[in-house]
Amino acid sequence: MTLTANNELSRVHAASPVLKSGPQQAANPAYCGAAMQTRTCCPACLSVPLTEVYREPYTSDGIQNYLKTQYEGNASSTADDCLYVLSRCQRCGLSFQKYIPGDPFLGEIYNSWVPGTDFEREHRNYSLEEYRYLAEQVQFVIQHLGRPPAAVRMLDFGFGWAHWSRMAMAYGCRVSGVELSQERSAHGQSVGIELLTLEDLPDQAFHFIHTEQVFEHLTEPRAVLDRLVAALAPGGLIKISVPDAVTSLKKIEGGQSFGSLSANDKMPIAPLEHINAFSHASLVAFGKAAGLRPVRPSFYRLYNSASGLLQLKNLARVLARPVYRHVFPRNTFVYFERAPQ
Repeated sequence: MTLTANNELSRVHAASPVLKSGPQQAANPAYCGAAMQTRTCCPACLSVPLTEVYREPYTSDGIQNYLKTQYEGNASSTADDCLYVLSRCQRCGLSFQKYIPGDPFLGEIYNSWVPGTDFEREHRNYSLEEYRYLAEQVQFVIQHLGRPPAAVRMLDFGFGWAHWSRMAMAYGCRVSGVELSQERSAHGQSVGIELLTLEDLPDQAFHFIHTEQVFEHLTEPRAVLDRLVAALAPGGLIKISVPDAVTSLKKIEGGQSFGSLSANDKMPIAPLEHINAFSHASLVAFGKAAGLRPVRPSFYRLYNSASGLLQLKNLARVLARPVYRHVFPRNTFVYFERAPQ
C-alpha cells in the first residue's frame, strides 16, 4: 500500500516524541539511523508502557536476504545502521515496529524500492472468485445499512486500482476515494471515483468506509482512524482488514529468527512496511479506542449476499466464512459501527 509514501497522511500525525528505547530511558543513537524515527508509545491506543519482544540488526543475513528478494534488488543500505525491533503495548496488545522510516526514507521505499504493478497485469490476474467476493461485501453493506444503493455514500480509503470501488459503483453507490499514488488516483478518477484527501473529508458524510490492507502500513494509525471516524455518519460502518500477525509473532517469540520464517509468516511483520502487527484482539481494541464498536453481522445478510452457492467447490467456503469471521472471530477483518446519535 502506497499510503505511507506521501506527506499527506503524515501531516495529520502527532509530532514525534523524544527518542527513547523504553518508557523511561533515552535511546542509543546507534539503534536508530538518521533515516528512521522512533515510536515511544503505542500507535493505536497511545499508551506508554511497552515490552520489547524481538530485535535483530538490519544487517543480518535473514533481513538482508528478505530485502533483496522482496524488492528485487532495489533495496539500498539506508536502514543498515538500525535495528529491527518489535514492541508490544501492555495495554491493548498491539505489536509494532519501534523504529520506522521517516518521510524521506518512505519516499525512497515506495518510489524506488517497491516493484511497480501496472494496471493491466493487476486487472488480468484478478479472478472470478475475487470479483465474487467483492460483490458479496458490497451487497452485505447495502443490506446492513437498509438504504437504497443510490442513497449510500461510500469512501474507499487507499483504493489502489479501484477494484472494490468499481464494484460498489456498479451496485449504484456513490463512491469517493483517497489514494496517494498519482497513477492510481488518475485511474480512479477516470472510472468515476470522486477524489478526496484525508484533510478534506467532510464530517459525518459517509455511510461506509472501506480500508483494505492499509492500517498495517501507517506510521500513526490512530490519528488516521480518528479522522475517518469523524467522516463516518452516525450508525455508519467502517471495515478494517489487515494481515493477521498472531502466528508470525508466536514463532518469532518462540525463538525463530525472522529469516527462518516462511514467506507467509514474514509478510505480516515485514520490516519497514508492515509496521503495525495486529491480532483480532488488538484490532478490536484499536477500534474501541477510537469510539467504535465491533459489529457481528446477521447471518441472514451474510448468506443472502453470498453468490456461487450452487457450485460445490464454493459451498463449503460460503458456509464456513461467516462462522469463522463473525461467530468465533480470531482473524483481522472487522466491521465497526459508529454509534447513532
